[in-house]
Amino acid sequence: MITSTPVKKNDDINALNADIREVLLEVLPIISPELQLEIANLVQQIHHLNYLIYKKSNSWKIGWFIFNNDPTKLILLLEEIKYILLMAKTNKVGVDAIRGFRVNLEKEINNSRYFLWGHILNGFSSIYSTRSVPFKIFLGLSITTFLSIIALKFSAQEIYIFDDNLHQKSSQKEALISKPLPQANSPVPIPSSSYSEQLKSSSDTINPNRHIFYGLVYAATAGVLGSVASILLRIIDFTDKKYDDPLIPLFIGLFRPLIGLIFGIFIFSLISSDTLIKIDFMITQDQNSSSLITNKARQDLFIFSCAFLVGFSERFASDLLKKTESELIEEKEK
Repeated sequence: MITSTPVKKNDDINALNADIREVLLEVLPIISPELQLEIANLVQQIHHLNYLIYKKSNSWKIGWFIFNNDPTKLILLLEEIKYILLMAKTNKVGVDAIRGFRVNLEKEINNSRYFLWGHILNGFSSIYSTRSVPFKIFLGLSITTFLSIIALKFSAQEIYIFDDNLHQKSSQKEALISKPLPQANSPVPIPSSSYSEQLKSSSDTINPNRHIFYGLVYAATAGVLGSVASILLRIIDFTDKKYDDPLIPLFIGLFRPLIGLIFGIFIFSLISSDTLIKIDFMITQDQNSSSLITNKARQDLFIFSCAFLVGFSERFASDLLKKTESELIEEKEK
């Protein structure tokens, strides 16, 4: 441990850096390529340690809290790097041990250099360095599910408002038509201006293009949620898989449900267009019935169910693609 005057301490730190460089030159030619890569990543942290050690501001204050930037701990970390390089020279330390030390060293540097922001960086670093593939996929699926639920809430709310306005407009028209015709000698009642304005305002709020947009979002989120459920059921299958980049499992959880999104949009377009599939949702309702589900709501729920189902079957898309590709290759070879 280095304890002396500032000038002597600087000389000792320079000597320690020189020793690390000498050991590094001896170690690199005799170790495996994987170990060389981990040591190269570890050596990159030496620059950050030296920067923090030579930092002029030794202490700073926020309110009543005083944070001491004592370089002793950082110097000890620099010495530990030297000892790890010496152990690597004798093949007494493995790749996983060096990787674990490097990750903890990066967290310590972030805490000393950025303080509050460093804790946030350490959170992302922990996710990046986690070796569990299912955990990263689950994390990506959680983010996708959260965003999908928000989109589903707003789209379902807008669809409900549209359906309610449409139902009110049809009820008003039926009430107007069912009024008895005036007799010959009776004066014709003049509809009030407020009633006319109400009819006009209800018709203004019914925008078919807006309903189509929110209907697409509604079906797309149903497809995404179906894909999320499908991937969650098979998340254990990803345990033994290896990926070149640690972020690939996170991206799988984030973006693979987009397959269900595309299927959901396709189902919405197929059912709403009435071109290939024609389904009659008009069910006669009894006036005394306690059912609160309208015919339009039945159609929306049917589309949601179909979109969720095709999103859930996203796993079969890749299997079908691989099977088709293999059959085409076999026919070409024949």
